[in-house]
Amino acid sequence: MSKVYTGSGRLFQEVQALGLDDEALLDIERRVKVQPHFLGEPLVVIAEARDFPQIVSPDSHDIVALDSMGRAVAISLKVEVADAGDDIHALQLAAHIGTLHPEELGKIARSFIMRPANDNIRRAWEDMGVEMGEESVELTSLLAANFERDAEDYATMINSSQRVILAAEGFTSRLVSVIEWLENSGVNIIGIRYRKYLVGGQEVYFAEQVVPRLDPAVDTPDSRKAGKHSAEVAEPWKTKGRIYHAERLTPALANRLNEFIVLTKESTFAINWSNKYYFWLRGGKRNLRVRTYFRDKMELGFYNITPSALTEFLAKYKLEGLEISVVGGYTDSPFLAVTSEMEFTPEWTRMLNAWLSGA
Repeated sequence: MSKVYTGSGRLFQEVQALGLDDEALLDIERRVKVQPHFLGEPLVVIAEARDFPQIVSPDSHDIVALDSMGRAVAISLKVEVADAGDDIHALQLAAHIGTLHPEELGKIARSFIMRPANDNIRRAWEDMGVEMGEESVELTSLLAANFERDAEDYATMINSSQRVILAAEGFTSRLVSVIEWLENSGVNIIGIRYRKYLVGGQEVYFAEQVVPRLDPAVDTPDSRKAGKHSAEVAEPWKTKGRIYHAERLTPALANRLNEFIVLTKESTFAINWSNKYYFWLRGGKRNLRVRTYFRDKMELGFYNITPSALTEFLAKYKLEGLEISVVGGYTDSPFLAVTSEMEFTPEWTRMLNAWLSGA
């Protein structure tokens, strides 16, 4: 048993690591349903394994949630160390969910919250004013209530894409390699490790993302020495990174943000989540400053170039008629506006990577 001391050296608590068993897994599942923030981000659970008997085995502890951008999240919970193969059924579940219309998910959500075991969730939804009909839950209402946004923001966003979360007591090196390969191949998948401790006689759980590793600019020895918890409270944009900035935008534009980061991946060697309104993409020759100050507009900052020169640069890639603005009088730092209606064509990809690489 370890002992934790205060800064003055006074004994504060005794901490003992506990193993996870089947009872602990049931406890974790209950916690995730009621408090999905346990997994490190805002989610709302809408289904469990029994809702997908054709995909998930009866003894599994998979659940399905929606995130703040309306994406469906297939979550696999297990104790012990997960190995390659444990990701297969979660991927199958995500693929199956991708075939469902929002109305079908709404019917599944109503079946989920009408079970006696989920009465507390149903009451919470009712208290928030979530619209629940005789056959289905209105998911736009559910997301708007949970994430404090307008329901129309989610009109076309629900289940537009899917994600996978694998949560376990640990991961084999083989599964880590599989997850990282899937993520690099465009599959939105992460691995979360949880632990159980006895702290001062009380059982507590701790969960953290371990695969893929968090951005190196955040997860460094210096940042850990400084105290991750304090940094998260004072500067959440550094610890939450992309999630923090995506939550500032409308769901549709948040999807554009995710696409933007993928498009620039080949020319970006680091992302610095440097300010509550800004983050930087560091390229081989040049940088891009991304501003998320406006909820319905993301702005890309080009440096050491005039607005007129930027217009000429964009024209080379057949990108014309775009909104270019200057902030704070810095005429050599124009911003290019991106809205949810715009689409990133192949020419956008060429332009962005050409800028970052200095071509």
